[in-house]
Amino acid sequence: MVLGSGSSLWNNPGYRLIKLGELVMFAIEQALAPLEVTPRQFNVLATAAALDSPSQQELSRALGIDPNVMVGLIDDLERSGIVERRRNPEDRRRYMVALTPHGKELLNSCIAVMHETEKRFFAPLADDEVAALNDAAGRLLTAHPRPPKRH
Repeated sequence: MVLGSGSSLWNNPGYRLIKLGELVMFAIEQALAPLEVTPRQFNVLATAAALDSPSQQELSRALGIDPNVMVGLIDDLERSGIVERRRNPEDRRRYMVALTPHGKELLNSCIAVMHETEKRFFAPLADDEVAALNDAAGRLLTAHPRPPKRH
């Protein structure tokens, strides 16, 4: 039996996306575990790298994570030597979050693991189906406002 197929909601696309998201998240958690990185930490690292040393507040807004939760995430990453807080030269009251050399290497390893995990996860689909799914997901994410911050 397929996970969730016994639900009366099985034929609803939203329900299927929830179930699919749970499966993808589990696969990613398992794949990143040997690197001692959670999916949320990976998301923070990837976003910090993409935004080029953002402030904690910018990361919080970009990821929809409560600022207090973000502080804890950055504290953990900093203790692990993955990121460092640097004073913002334009506003000395603020800190920027920058990946350390170790953090950059770790991010590259995580990205490779993510690509391999996605390749295995989406293997039942043809390349054009994966591309169509990616396109549809991108359009839906663009069309809908950001959800409220999660704790």
